[in-house]
Amino acid sequence: MAYLALYRRFRPSGFDGLIGQDHIVRTLTNQINSGRIGHAYLFCGARGTGKTSAAKIFARAINCLSPVNGSPCGKCEVCKALADSSNLDILEMDAASNNKVENVREIREKIQYPPVSGKYKVYIIDEVHMLTTEAFNALLKTLEEPPKHAVFILATTEVHKLPSTILSRCMRFDFRLIPTALIAENIGKIYKEIGKDYDAEAVTAIARAGLGSMRDALSIADICVSYKDEKLTYNDVLEILGATDSSKITELIGNILRSDTGKALETVESLTESGKSVGVLCKDIIARLREIIVCKTCSKAKEILELPEDVFASVAEVASSADEHRILRTIEIFSEAEGAMRYSVSPKIILECACIKASEPSADYNIDALLSRVSALEKTIEKILVGGVVKTPAKKDESPKIEFMSNSSPAQDAPTKSIEKKREPIKDDDYGYADEGIPVPPPEDFNEGEIPACKSINEQKSVVKPAVKPPVGAAEETAKPTASVQEETVGGMSAGKIWGTVVRKLRAEKQIVLWIACQEMTAKLFGKTLKVYATDDAGFNAITKSGNLETLSKIVKSVGDYDVEIAKSSGDDSENRTAFEKDVSEVKKTFGEKIVKVEE
Repeated sequence: MAYLALYRRFRPSGFDGLIGQDHIVRTLTNQINSGRIGHAYLFCGARGTGKTSAAKIFARAINCLSPVNGSPCGKCEVCKALADSSNLDILEMDAASNNKVENVREIREKIQYPPVSGKYKVYIIDEVHMLTTEAFNALLKTLEEPPKHAVFILATTEVHKLPSTILSRCMRFDFRLIPTALIAENIGKIYKEIGKDYDAEAVTAIARAGLGSMRDALSIADICVSYKDEKLTYNDVLEILGATDSSKITELIGNILRSDTGKALETVESLTESGKSVGVLCKDIIARLREIIVCKTCSKAKEILELPEDVFASVAEVASSADEHRILRTIEIFSEAEGAMRYSVSPKIILECACIKASEPSADYNIDALLSRVSALEKTIEKILVGGVVKTPAKKDESPKIEFMSNSSPAQDAPTKSIEKKREPIKDDDYGYADEGIPVPPPEDFNEGEIPACKSINEQKSVVKPAVKPPVGAAEETAKPTASVQEETVGGMSAGKIWGTVVRKLRAEKQIVLWIACQEMTAKLFGKTLKVYATDDAGFNAITKSGNLETLSKIVKSVGDYDVEIAKSSGDDSENRTAFEKDVSEVKKTFGEKIVKVEE
């Protein structure tokens, strides 16, 4: 007998051998056990997932005299008769080569004859989507109302090509892609049965190359059996698949993520010179990047990837040296390059351009590339302390240390002091008010000779010096009699302090529009009335709106029992001028107009 391929030799004969399709197996076995057999079934899904195998098992099981757990027993007279290839109770037709209306008419003519051995006559039409429109129309009536002894099983990989009239007449079952672990387990059992020694990683690599298809994986496993008589290893499978050396791919990706463009291009050149296909090389890079991102983000990456120890260690090392945004962007770049290679006459140039683009994120304005650059800057800033000295982070039970360094010459440098102090949260009351001239005090243990070494920060801050009060005698000598409106103070609070508190409360309560409008305004206190002066029409209109004015009045009331009055500021201090003129007239009445001389 001629050699049988593994996928033919180990085709399942019962539902227990159909792996990865438990939802379909359970439904079909329940129908067989209960006797509720439909007249038309549609099996759809990717190649190599068990559609045809399930159809043949189901066709024998519904005719079996004593099915075992829904599967054919293989021992009764009917099962033995159906095992003969000359039996006409189970007819399998390939619609790819018999897709014309004449082929369907032949089925319609023969379907009237009852089965010879079993209870049902089963028609298995594989690749049914290849039928022509006329053939589908000829099949409609027969598919909807076949004879009681007829059962149709349609199998297809492209269910979207079937007319809706066909879909509505069938019970549809969707076959899923088989998990890699189940494929590897099945291949391991087959290798043990045929006496082939293997590594677990090698079988996993074969299963992963099958991409969810058991038939594809078994075809690769069949090649690996003939590769050599010794133990099958992981590197043997990579060599058979034409995949690139795992260490070279990891080295290439490491150079890209370290932004070493020159070494990355050198690695690409050495790989292509060894005869590796550029398309396969790009796919291997994407696959390894996928393993790196899994290792970066998953706590159980070792169980998920199932790589050899040395390969996983190298992948983990690369994953620890880059952030996920950079890795994701690199995957996108090579995926785009893989698509562009299909229409290019120079795929190697596209691969090299992808390597350059991925290794230089500074020239990439994609959002993931920008996030990667921001993340790198944040990590750098975390490591750098004052004076550019890299320090290890403080322990949880230690308070942060701040080092101040002298800005004077080396000879005059004071010894560096380490101020160890717990930072207290800053409250609004800690700040002074500009209208009162209260400065922000420096730290208690701050020396004038010691200036923080980070000049750029200090230079941006203005130094507020405390106001110096003149001696009492000097104040009396320099004071001149002036006439002006004296601002009142109520309850120990001046208008400036009241208005500063109001503005801060506006910001705290997220009244942003009012807070912005009030920034340029001033206020004066007249008895129990706080008069607010708007410098322009826009601010006046914003603050006098009914809702805004009510909000402002409410906040002023919370500070003190004051009424609010809004006015436009003319900029010439007309109120003070009017009061001054009144005072001058009073002085003139007292001393006479000829004696009093007013100078501006």
